[in-house]
Amino acid sequence: MRIAYVSPLPPRRTGIATYSQHLAAALAAHAELDLFDTQAEDPGVIDYAARPEMLLSLHRYDAVLYHFGNNPHHHLDMYRAFRLHPGVAVLHDTVLYYLMAGLGRGGMLEEFLFNYGAHRFDEFFALERDCPNGDRLRYPRPERYPMAKRILTQAKGLIVHSETSAKLVVAQGALCPVHVVPLLAYPPMLEPGTVATRAACRAELGIGEDELIIGCFGYNGPTKRLPVLFEAVHRLRARLPCRVLLVGEAEALDRDIAASQVVDRVIRAGFVDDQRFGSLLRSIDILVNLRFPSMGETSATLIQALACGIPSLVSDHAWFAELPGDVVRKIGIGPNEAEDVATALLELGRDPQRSVALAEAGRAYVVEHCAPDAVARRYAGILAESARPEEAGSDSRTRRAPT
Repeated sequence: MRIAYVSPLPPRRTGIATYSQHLAAALAAHAELDLFDTQAEDPGVIDYAARPEMLLSLHRYDAVLYHFGNNPHHHLDMYRAFRLHPGVAVLHDTVLYYLMAGLGRGGMLEEFLFNYGAHRFDEFFALERDCPNGDRLRYPRPERYPMAKRILTQAKGLIVHSETSAKLVVAQGALCPVHVVPLLAYPPMLEPGTVATRAACRAELGIGEDELIIGCFGYNGPTKRLPVLFEAVHRLRARLPCRVLLVGEAEALDRDIAASQVVDRVIRAGFVDDQRFGSLLRSIDILVNLRFPSMGETSATLIQALACGIPSLVSDHAWFAELPGDVVRKIGIGPNEAEDVATALLELGRDPQRSVALAEAGRAYVVEHCAPDAVARRYAGILAESARPEEAGSDSRTRRAPT
Protein backbone atom coordinates (compact mmCIF):
# COMPACT_ATOMS: atom_id res chain seq x y z
CA MET A 1 0.00 0.00 0.00
CA ARG A 2 1.32 3.44 -0.97
CA ILE A 3 0.52 6.30 1.39
CA ALA A 4 1.00 10.02 0.97
CA TYR A 5 1.80 11.23 4.48
CA VAL A 6 1.06 14.96 4.79
CA SER A 7 2.15 16.65 8.01
CA PRO A 8 4.46 19.20 9.56
CA LEU A 9 7.82 17.54 10.15
CA PRO A 10 10.99 18.50 12.02
CA PRO A 11 12.57 21.01 12.33
CA ARG A 12 9.19 22.77 12.55
CA ARG A 13 8.48 24.04 16.06
CA THR A 14 5.35 22.06 16.72
CA GLY A 15 4.77 18.89 18.69
CA ILE A 16 2.85 17.41 15.76
CA ALA A 17 6.07 17.47 13.71
CA THR A 18 7.87 15.36 16.30
CA TYR A 19 4.87 13.06 16.64
CA SER A 20 4.69 12.55 12.88
CA GLN A 21 8.38 11.78 12.66
CA HIS A 22 8.01 8.87 15.08
CA LEU A 23 4.68 7.65 13.70
CA ALA A 24 5.96 7.70 10.11
CA ALA A 25 9.01 5.67 11.15
CA ALA A 26 6.77 3.03 12.73
CA LEU A 27 4.23 3.09 9.88
CA ALA A 28 6.97 2.56 7.28
CA ALA A 29 7.18 -1.06 8.44
CA HIS A 30 3.60 -1.62 7.23
CA ALA A 31 3.31 0.52 4.09
CA GLU A 32 5.28 2.49 1.52
CA LEU A 33 5.32 6.16 2.55
CA ASP A 34 6.01 9.38 0.71
CA LEU A 35 6.33 12.31 3.13
CA PHE A 36 4.88 15.71 2.20
CA ASP A 37 5.60 18.95 4.02
CA THR A 38 6.10 22.59 3.20
CA GLN A 39 9.34 24.06 4.52
CA ALA A 40 10.91 20.62 4.12
CA GLU A 41 14.66 20.53 4.73
CA ASP A 42 15.07 16.78 4.29
CA PRO A 43 15.66 15.91 0.58
CA GLY A 44 13.57 12.79 1.14
CA VAL A 45 10.48 14.89 1.93
CA ILE A 46 8.37 16.39 -0.86
CA ASP A 47 8.08 20.15 -0.37
CA TYR A 48 4.71 20.81 -1.97
CA ALA A 49 5.03 24.57 -1.48
CA ALA A 50 8.12 24.54 -3.71
CA ARG A 51 6.63 21.86 -5.99
CA PRO A 52 2.84 22.39 -5.94
CA GLU A 53 2.44 20.13 -8.98
CA MET A 54 3.09 17.19 -6.63
CA LEU A 55 -0.36 17.71 -5.16
CA LEU A 56 -1.78 16.65 -8.51
CA SER A 57 -0.23 13.22 -7.97
CA LEU A 58 -2.10 12.47 -4.74
CA HIS A 59 -4.73 10.46 -6.61
CA ARG A 60 -2.03 7.92 -7.46
CA TYR A 61 -1.69 6.85 -3.83
CA ASP A 62 -3.81 4.20 -2.17
CA ALA A 63 -4.45 6.56 0.73
CA VAL A 64 -3.59 10.08 1.83
CA LEU A 65 -3.08 10.85 5.53
CA TYR A 66 -3.30 14.42 6.87
CA HIS A 67 -2.28 15.53 10.39
CA PHE A 68 -4.31 18.57 11.42
CA GLY A 69 -3.68 20.90 14.34
CA ASN A 70 -5.08 24.32 15.17
CA ASN A 71 -2.02 26.37 14.19
CA PRO A 72 -2.30 28.21 10.85
CA HIS A 73 1.48 28.59 10.58
CA HIS A 74 1.88 24.83 10.25
CA HIS A 75 -1.39 23.56 8.78
CA LEU A 76 -2.87 26.05 6.30
CA ASP A 77 -1.06 24.65 3.27
CA MET A 78 -2.15 21.19 4.30
CA TYR A 79 -5.75 22.32 4.59
CA ARG A 80 -5.61 23.68 1.03
CA ALA A 81 -4.20 20.33 -0.13
CA PHE A 82 -6.99 18.50 1.69
CA ARG A 83 -9.61 20.58 -0.11
CA LEU A 84 -8.03 19.56 -3.42
CA HIS A 85 -7.77 15.88 -2.50
CA PRO A 86 -9.51 14.74 0.71
CA GLY A 87 -8.10 11.76 2.58
CA VAL A 88 -7.95 10.37 6.10
CA ALA A 89 -7.61 13.20 8.63
CA VAL A 90 -5.94 12.93 12.02
CA LEU A 91 -7.43 15.63 14.25
CA HIS A 92 -4.98 16.57 16.97
CA ASP A 93 -7.50 19.29 17.91
CA THR A 94 -11.24 19.20 17.30
CA VAL A 95 -11.49 22.99 17.48
CA LEU A 96 -9.90 24.48 14.36
CA TYR A 97 -10.91 28.10 14.85
CA TYR A 98 -7.35 29.49 14.72
CA LEU A 99 -6.50 27.43 11.65
CA MET A 100 -9.40 29.01 9.78
CA ALA A 101 -8.62 32.47 11.17
CA GLY A 102 -5.27 32.15 9.45
CA LEU A 103 -7.02 32.23 6.07
CA GLY A 104 -7.54 35.99 6.43
CA ARG A 105 -10.82 37.82 6.68
CA GLY A 106 -12.30 36.67 3.37
CA GLY A 107 -11.21 33.05 3.70
CA MET A 108 -12.36 32.87 7.30
CA LEU A 109 -15.75 34.36 6.43
CA GLU A 110 -16.16 31.74 3.71
CA GLU A 111 -15.44 28.98 6.22
CA PHE A 112 -17.72 30.56 8.82
CA LEU A 113 -20.65 30.62 6.41
CA PHE A 114 -19.90 27.05 5.26
CA ASN A 115 -19.95 25.88 8.87
CA TYR A 116 -22.84 27.91 10.27
CA GLY A 117 -24.91 29.19 7.37
CA ALA A 118 -25.79 32.63 5.99
CA HIS A 119 -28.45 33.15 8.67
CA ARG A 120 -25.59 33.63 11.18
CA PHE A 121 -23.78 36.16 9.01
CA ASP A 122 -24.06 38.96 11.60
CA GLU A 123 -22.48 36.71 14.21
CA PHE A 124 -19.21 36.86 12.33
CA PHE A 125 -19.00 40.61 12.82
CA ALA A 126 -19.83 40.21 16.51
CA LEU A 127 -16.95 37.73 16.71
CA GLU A 128 -14.64 40.29 15.14
CA ARG A 129 -15.67 42.93 17.66
CA ASP A 130 -14.67 40.56 20.47
CA CYS A 131 -11.13 40.16 19.07
CA PRO A 132 -8.43 42.28 20.80
CA ASN A 133 -7.37 45.01 18.37
CA GLY A 134 -9.46 43.31 15.71
CA ASP A 135 -6.98 40.44 15.51
CA ARG A 136 -9.01 37.31 14.73
CA LEU A 137 -6.06 35.14 15.79
CA ARG A 138 -6.49 36.44 19.35
CA TYR A 139 -10.18 35.64 19.74
CA PRO A 140 -10.62 34.55 23.40
CA ARG A 141 -13.40 31.95 22.93
CA PRO A 142 -12.36 29.69 20.01
CA GLU A 143 -14.31 26.74 21.42
CA ARG A 144 -17.51 28.52 20.36
CA TYR A 145 -16.61 28.06 16.70
CA PRO A 146 -14.80 24.76 15.97
CA MET A 147 -15.15 25.35 12.21
CA ALA A 148 -14.18 21.78 11.33
CA LYS A 149 -17.19 20.99 9.12
CA ARG A 150 -15.32 20.76 5.82
CA ILE A 151 -12.92 18.17 7.20
CA LEU A 152 -15.67 16.28 9.02
CA THR A 153 -17.86 16.05 5.93
CA GLN A 154 -15.20 15.44 3.28
CA ALA A 155 -12.65 13.19 4.96
CA LYS A 156 -12.56 9.50 4.03
CA GLY A 157 -11.92 8.68 7.66
CA LEU A 158 -11.17 10.48 10.90
CA ILE A 159 -8.63 9.51 13.55
CA VAL A 160 -8.82 11.03 17.03
CA HIS A 161 -7.01 10.09 20.20
CA SER A 162 -9.79 10.04 22.79
CA GLU A 163 -13.41 9.13 23.37
CA THR A 164 -14.04 12.79 24.22
CA SER A 165 -12.84 13.89 20.78
CA ALA A 166 -14.78 11.12 19.05
CA LYS A 167 -18.03 12.26 20.67
CA LEU A 168 -17.30 15.86 19.72
CA VAL A 169 -16.70 15.19 16.03
CA VAL A 170 -19.72 12.90 15.76
CA ALA A 171 -21.87 15.59 17.42
CA GLN A 172 -20.46 18.14 14.97
CA GLY A 173 -21.65 16.06 12.02
CA ALA A 174 -18.85 13.73 10.92
CA LEU A 175 -19.99 11.77 7.86
CA CYS A 176 -17.22 9.14 7.80
CA PRO A 177 -15.98 6.47 10.21
CA VAL A 178 -14.38 7.92 13.34
CA HIS A 179 -11.54 5.86 14.80
CA VAL A 180 -10.10 6.22 18.30
CA VAL A 181 -6.37 5.45 18.32
CA PRO A 182 -4.11 6.11 21.32
CA LEU A 183 -1.23 8.54 21.04
CA LEU A 184 2.08 6.92 20.26
CA ALA A 185 4.95 6.77 22.76
CA TYR A 186 8.28 7.84 21.29
CA PRO A 187 10.82 4.99 21.27
CA PRO A 188 13.58 7.00 23.04
CA MET A 189 11.19 7.72 25.91
CA LEU A 190 10.58 4.00 26.44
CA GLU A 191 14.29 3.40 26.97
CA PRO A 192 15.61 3.68 30.52
CA GLY A 193 17.34 6.91 31.44
CA THR A 194 20.54 7.11 33.47
CA VAL A 195 21.05 8.64 36.90
CA ALA A 196 24.22 10.34 35.64
CA THR A 197 22.38 12.11 32.82
CA ARG A 198 19.66 13.29 35.18
CA ALA A 199 22.18 14.58 37.70
CA ALA A 200 24.21 16.37 35.03
CA CYS A 201 21.12 18.06 33.62
CA ARG A 202 19.98 19.27 37.03
CA ALA A 203 23.46 20.56 37.86
CA GLU A 204 23.57 22.45 34.56
CA LEU A 205 20.28 24.14 35.46
CA GLY A 206 21.56 25.04 38.93
CA ILE A 207 19.07 22.78 40.70
CA GLY A 208 19.92 21.28 44.07
CA GLU A 209 19.39 17.61 44.81
CA ASP A 210 16.94 18.46 47.60
CA GLU A 211 14.70 20.52 45.29
CA LEU A 212 11.55 19.08 43.74
CA ILE A 213 11.45 19.92 40.02
CA ILE A 214 8.02 20.46 38.50
CA GLY A 215 7.99 20.39 34.71
CA CYS A 216 5.65 22.03 32.19
CA PHE A 217 6.46 21.12 28.61
CA GLY A 218 5.12 22.24 25.23
CA TYR A 219 3.26 25.34 24.15
CA ASN A 220 2.35 26.94 27.47
CA GLY A 221 -0.70 28.87 26.30
CA PRO A 222 -3.58 30.10 28.49
CA THR A 223 -5.32 26.71 28.62
CA LYS A 224 -2.25 25.25 30.41
CA ARG A 225 -3.25 27.27 33.51
CA LEU A 226 0.25 28.30 34.55
CA PRO A 227 -1.05 30.98 36.97
CA VAL A 228 -2.77 28.16 38.91
CA LEU A 229 0.51 26.25 39.14
CA PHE A 230 2.42 29.36 40.18
CA GLU A 231 -0.11 30.00 42.94
CA ALA A 232 0.27 26.41 44.15
CA VAL A 233 4.06 26.71 44.24
CA HIS A 234 3.75 29.97 46.16
CA ARG A 235 1.60 28.21 48.77
CA LEU A 236 4.31 25.57 49.16
CA ARG A 237 7.22 27.99 49.48
CA ALA A 238 7.75 27.41 53.20
CA ARG A 239 6.82 23.71 53.14
CA LEU A 240 8.48 22.12 50.11
CA PRO A 241 11.60 23.31 48.23
CA CYS A 242 10.58 23.24 44.58
CA ARG A 243 11.24 24.87 41.22
CA VAL A 244 9.19 25.07 38.01
CA LEU A 245 10.93 24.19 34.74
CA LEU A 246 9.17 25.57 31.65
CA VAL A 247 10.16 24.01 28.33
CA GLY A 248 8.51 25.55 25.28
CA GLU A 249 7.18 28.89 24.14
CA ALA A 250 4.06 31.00 24.58
CA GLU A 251 3.07 34.57 23.78
CA ALA A 252 1.98 35.50 27.32
CA LEU A 253 4.63 33.58 29.23
CA ASP A 254 6.62 36.65 30.32
CA ARG A 255 3.46 38.32 31.59
CA ASP A 256 2.31 35.25 33.52
CA ILE A 257 5.68 34.81 35.21
CA ALA A 258 5.99 38.51 36.06
CA ALA A 259 2.50 38.52 37.60
CA SER A 260 3.31 35.53 39.81
CA GLN A 261 4.89 35.49 43.25
CA VAL A 262 7.40 32.81 42.26
CA VAL A 263 9.60 34.58 39.71
CA ASP A 264 12.68 33.31 41.55
CA ARG A 265 11.34 29.73 41.40
CA VAL A 266 10.89 29.56 37.60
CA ILE A 267 13.47 28.26 35.13
CA ARG A 268 12.85 28.81 31.41
CA ALA A 269 14.42 26.58 28.80
CA GLY A 270 12.54 27.86 25.73
CA PHE A 271 12.13 25.74 22.60
CA VAL A 272 14.61 22.85 22.48
CA ASP A 273 15.43 20.03 20.08
CA ASP A 274 14.20 16.49 20.67
CA GLN A 275 17.36 15.26 22.39
CA ARG A 276 17.40 18.17 24.80
CA PHE A 277 13.65 17.77 25.36
CA GLY A 278 14.20 14.17 26.45
CA SER A 279 17.06 15.09 28.78
CA LEU A 280 15.06 17.85 30.43
CA LEU A 281 12.00 15.64 30.75
CA ARG A 282 14.00 12.96 32.55
CA SER A 283 15.44 15.56 34.93
CA ILE A 284 12.09 16.50 36.51
CA ASP A 285 10.34 14.88 39.45
CA ILE A 286 6.71 15.64 38.55
CA LEU A 287 5.01 16.73 35.34
CA VAL A 288 2.11 19.16 35.67
CA ASN A 289 -0.13 19.19 32.60
CA LEU A 290 -3.26 21.14 33.46
CA ARG A 291 -5.65 21.85 30.60
CA PHE A 292 -8.90 23.79 30.54
CA PRO A 293 -10.89 24.46 28.49
CA SER A 294 -10.16 21.61 26.13
CA MET A 295 -9.98 22.08 22.36
CA GLY A 296 -10.40 18.33 21.94
CA GLU A 297 -6.65 17.82 22.13
CA THR A 298 -4.60 15.13 23.81
CA SER A 299 -1.05 15.52 25.13
CA ALA A 300 1.91 13.81 23.52
CA THR A 301 4.09 15.32 26.25
CA LEU A 302 2.08 13.53 28.92
CA ILE A 303 2.44 10.20 27.11
CA GLN A 304 6.22 10.68 26.89
CA ALA A 305 6.41 11.60 30.59
CA LEU A 306 4.44 8.48 31.54
CA ALA A 307 6.70 6.41 29.29
CA CYS A 308 9.69 7.78 31.21
CA GLY A 309 8.06 6.85 34.51
CA ILE A 310 7.41 10.41 35.67
CA PRO A 311 4.45 10.92 38.02
CA SER A 312 2.03 13.41 36.48
CA LEU A 313 -0.72 15.81 37.53
CA VAL A 314 -3.50 16.56 35.05
CA SER A 315 -6.85 18.31 34.95
CA ASP A 316 -9.87 16.09 35.54
CA HIS A 317 -11.31 17.17 32.20
CA ALA A 318 -11.85 15.85 28.65
CA TRP A 319 -9.24 13.28 27.52
CA PHE A 320 -7.29 13.56 30.77
CA ALA A 321 -10.39 12.49 32.70
CA GLU A 322 -10.49 9.27 30.62
CA LEU A 323 -7.11 8.11 31.95
CA PRO A 324 -7.26 5.59 34.82
CA GLY A 325 -7.06 7.12 38.28
CA ASP A 326 -3.98 5.09 39.23
CA VAL A 327 -2.07 6.32 36.15
CA VAL A 328 -2.25 10.08 36.77
CA ARG A 329 -3.19 12.35 39.68
CA LYS A 330 -6.28 14.29 38.62
CA ILE A 331 -7.02 17.86 39.67
CA GLY A 332 -10.55 19.27 39.61
CA ILE A 333 -11.39 22.54 37.87
CA GLY A 334 -12.77 25.23 40.16
CA PRO A 335 -12.03 27.70 42.95
CA ASN A 336 -9.92 25.18 44.91
CA GLU A 337 -7.73 24.25 41.94
CA ALA A 338 -4.49 25.89 43.17
CA GLU A 339 -4.97 24.42 46.65
CA ASP A 340 -5.56 20.96 45.17
CA VAL A 341 -2.43 21.23 43.03
CA ALA A 342 -0.41 22.25 46.09
CA THR A 343 -1.82 19.30 48.07
CA ALA A 344 -0.98 16.84 45.29
CA LEU A 345 2.56 18.21 44.91
CA LEU A 346 3.09 17.97 48.65
CA GLU A 347 1.81 14.38 48.73
CA LEU A 348 4.07 13.25 45.90
CA GLY A 349 7.03 15.28 47.09
CA ARG A 350 6.94 13.89 50.62
CA ASP A 351 5.80 10.32 49.93
CA PRO A 352 8.28 8.48 47.66
CA GLN A 353 6.22 5.29 47.69
CA ARG A 354 3.14 7.07 46.38
CA SER A 355 5.22 8.81 43.72
CA VAL A 356 6.84 5.55 42.58
CA ALA A 357 3.48 3.73 42.45
CA LEU A 358 2.02 6.46 40.24
CA ALA A 359 5.09 6.43 37.98
CA GLU A 360 5.05 2.65 37.57
CA ALA A 361 1.33 2.57 36.77
CA GLY A 362 1.77 5.34 34.20
CA ARG A 363 4.60 3.57 32.43
CA ALA A 364 2.72 0.26 32.40
CA TYR A 365 -0.29 2.00 30.82
CA VAL A 366 1.83 3.46 28.02
CA VAL A 367 3.63 0.20 27.31
CA GLU A 368 0.28 -1.58 26.98
CA HIS A 369 -1.63 1.00 24.92
CA CYS A 370 0.85 3.29 23.15
CA ALA A 371 3.66 1.08 21.83
CA PRO A 372 4.76 2.43 18.40
CA ASP A 373 4.24 -0.76 16.39
CA ALA A 374 0.76 -1.36 17.85
CA VAL A 375 -0.30 2.20 17.02
CA ALA A 376 1.21 1.95 13.52
CA ARG A 377 -0.70 -1.26 12.83
CA ARG A 378 -3.94 0.50 13.68
CA TYR A 379 -3.13 3.35 11.32
CA ALA A 380 -2.27 0.89 8.56
CA GLY A 381 -5.61 -0.88 9.01
CA ILE A 382 -7.57 2.37 8.88
CA LEU A 383 -5.74 3.55 5.76
CA ALA A 384 -6.31 0.21 4.06
CA GLU A 385 -10.01 0.46 4.89
CA SER A 386 -10.20 3.99 3.46
CA ALA A 387 -8.68 2.75 0.20
CA ARG A 388 -11.55 0.33 -0.39
CA PRO A 389 -14.61 1.42 -2.41
CA GLU A 390 -17.17 3.09 -0.16
CA GLU A 391 -19.94 0.78 0.99
CA ALA A 392 -23.53 1.84 0.68
CA GLY A 393 -25.17 2.65 3.95
CA SER A 394 -21.94 3.47 5.79
CA ASP A 395 -22.32 5.73 8.79
CA SER A 396 -20.15 7.75 11.16
CA ARG A 397 -20.39 5.52 14.20
CA THR A 398 -17.28 5.67 16.33
CA ARG A 399 -15.04 2.67 15.79
CA ARG A 400 -12.04 1.22 17.52
CA ALA A 401 -9.25 1.15 15.01
CA PRO A 402 -8.62 -2.29 13.52
CA THR A 403 -5.73 -4.13 15.11
